[in-house]
Amino acid sequence: MLAFLSYDLKVAVLIAAFYFCYRLLMERDTLHRLNRVVLLVTLVLSLVLPLCVVTFHETQWMEPLPVDDQAEPDVAELGQALPVVPARQWWQLALTVVVVGGMVLRLAYLLRSYAMLRRMLRSGEEHRLDDGVRLVVVDQPVAPFSWMNTIVVNRQDYAERNALLLIHERSHIRLHHSRDVVFVELLTVLQWFNPVVWLLSRDLRTVHEYEADEAVLSQGADTAQYITLLMHKAMGVQACVLANGINTSETKKRVKMMIKMKSPRWSWLKCLYIVPIAALSLAVTAQTVTDYKVLPSQELAQVQAVDGEDPVFEVCEVLPQFPGGDVEMMKFFMKNVKYPVVAETNGVQGCVLVSFIVEKDGSLSHVEAKSVTDATGNAVTVVAMRSDMTDKQKQEAVDRNKGIQALKDESERVVKLMPKWKPGKQRGETVRVRCTIPATFRLQ
Repeated sequence: MLAFLSYDLKVAVLIAAFYFCYRLLMERDTLHRLNRVVLLVTLVLSLVLPLCVVTFHETQWMEPLPVDDQAEPDVAELGQALPVVPARQWWQLALTVVVVGGMVLRLAYLLRSYAMLRRMLRSGEEHRLDDGVRLVVVDQPVAPFSWMNTIVVNRQDYAERNALLLIHERSHIRLHHSRDVVFVELLTVLQWFNPVVWLLSRDLRTVHEYEADEAVLSQGADTAQYITLLMHKAMGVQACVLANGINTSETKKRVKMMIKMKSPRWSWLKCLYIVPIAALSLAVTAQTVTDYKVLPSQELAQVQAVDGEDPVFEVCEVLPQFPGGDVEMMKFFMKNVKYPVVAETNGVQGCVLVSFIVEKDGSLSHVEAKSVTDATGNAVTVVAMRSDMTDKQKQEAVDRNKGIQALKDESERVVKLMPKWKPGKQRGETVRVRCTIPATFRLQ
């Protein structure tokens, strides 16, 4: 669920960035069709971009393990680092409840509004216009509005048979404005906490009205007469949040837009602000994955085991393998690893390199966590105590050192729990092989 909440927050940030640029650059232009497309496209991009993670693969070649037992180990090619995340905290559960609860309430409100709209359409007197549009006459004192392929008017407006009114509502239907409204209203379910979405929804409806007004005036309607109609119908009651209609609190803005000088054609270039925002989003979410591989050698190296038994190979013809392969090994880690509390509390994280020997029978021995590295590959070292440290600094150093050791201990514990591996082979014979696997502990 935390992944969804993180996604929802990224969507909110992108919507805010796109909308801010729209208000700054394009809101006052008369290119209404373009403005509508820009608002919808930026909403779609805000939903899609957080899911697009550009991944760069970085290969890190590791030399075979040295004979010296004190040396830092290298990583055999046994799969990617295994991520481990801490258990969910109480605040995460509380945040989940709040966000999901708000989504449920918003969705319930929209469903209720849709049910009210359906009842109104069923209760009205139905007529069919020449172009197939459905006209519903209701007794309620609602302002004229359209929904999908239906125009709704009250009985007084139907008696007046105002042609401008029908042209306006038919424009909403022809331009499929209802689909835009449904899309944005459903987005408010996902982003109910984001005030920018509500502002954007209002502006999109205003652009719809600009388009309908432009359609009316383009058919030769008298501007003064049409403005008078708008002022008169704006006194009606809005029927439903899902409807497109003349009733709107933006009537003054619409009047100004109708008498405003047309924007120059080059104004469409302003919409290119979308490109750098999208590129920045992809750059921020990009990640680098390190693939560990063993350097090829001319001769297969082998060293004598410290316990005086059979020689231990660093590289062999057939490498040992966890039962089921690397994927099953990752599942085993995810199932058995518990993020150490002392490490989580002190913000200690990193990649632990665990070295062990796969015996001839597949059992594991000489399990030892060699080192801890951070995301950049640098070693996470133990903090040495100094005489010039304050008591607070000393305590922080002690806690950090405990966290580092806890990651090592947990990695060793899980490796020791592993079932027998498929042993390695050299020239057809089963041999002892030293392996190193990375286990990544990452705080979210």
